[in-house]
Amino acid sequence: MWLVGAGYWGKKIISGLDTFSISPKVIDIRNGDTIDNISNKEPVILATPLWDHYEQAKQILLNGNDLYVEKPLAESETQISDIESKIQKDQILMVGHIFVTHPQLGVIKQIISNGTIGKLLHISSMRLNWGIYQTKTDPVLSLATHDISIINSLLSYPLRISSVNSWKIHNQSQKDRVWFCGSSNNVTFDVDISWCSPIRTRKTIIIGETGQIIWDQDKNSIQIEKNIIQNNKAIKDNNPKTLKYNFEYSPLEYELKHYIDCIDKRSTPLANITQAKQIANVMDQVKFHL
Repeated sequence: MWLVGAGYWGKKIISGLDTFSISPKVIDIRNGDTIDNISNKEPVILATPLWDHYEQAKQILLNGNDLYVEKPLAESETQISDIESKIQKDQILMVGHIFVTHPQLGVIKQIISNGTIGKLLHISSMRLNWGIYQTKTDPVLSLATHDISIINSLLSYPLRISSVNSWKIHNQSQKDRVWFCGSSNNVTFDVDISWCSPIRTRKTIIIGETGQIIWDQDKNSIQIEKNIIQNNKAIKDNNPKTLKYNFEYSPLEYELKHYIDCIDKRSTPLANITQAKQIANVMDQVKFHL
């Protein structure tokens, strides 16, 4: 297996692959290596900056390698459609939308399917923290792709954006915080993201007619609460059901395992080209208003 990119995320991938006794051949772009150095048809993981994905992904696919690209696959739906045209027969392309392969998302889908919280009404997702302050991209591509991938997995496509707000807090040339909302088949959603928030929040709240699910991605917990209204006042459920998890693997390791399994079984990844295009379509809608 080849790994293109040995920076912040590339190092995490190397550690994750070690869990499965895989030592990738590393192409370190910072040291002058190029993807031209890939010399065989072994699978590739692309973990370079997102603005380089478009050209690099196309070249790797044309070379005939299976490919896993860290999210997002590219910067627009147009670019992703062009990448799609380069996929060869039986070639695997997976995108690193890490929560799509997370076991907890499967649990949440089952809870909704079982009718535990009733008819789905709204999804609210927050991704706030101090973080790497990018200058060549924006929080939508850097952060909101996580939340969009979760919402896209839970709702039927297409997702339509109805409103976007953004703020320049610390830098006059960059948007620090972005909030947007939309809907799909009468289910509404909103997303709040920032890479300069003093309070770290990584939660997705799924609201139904009779209850709600609070997915805290930092605490590895899913909390199920009843909707209780008494005397025209909404009150807290004092007996929520909390599901705590001790995972065999980290979220990244589950993602890597999924890629390895797809290669071995020649199966379509959960985060595939179709989903990548759908997520990019939503990002394009949001960026249109920025």
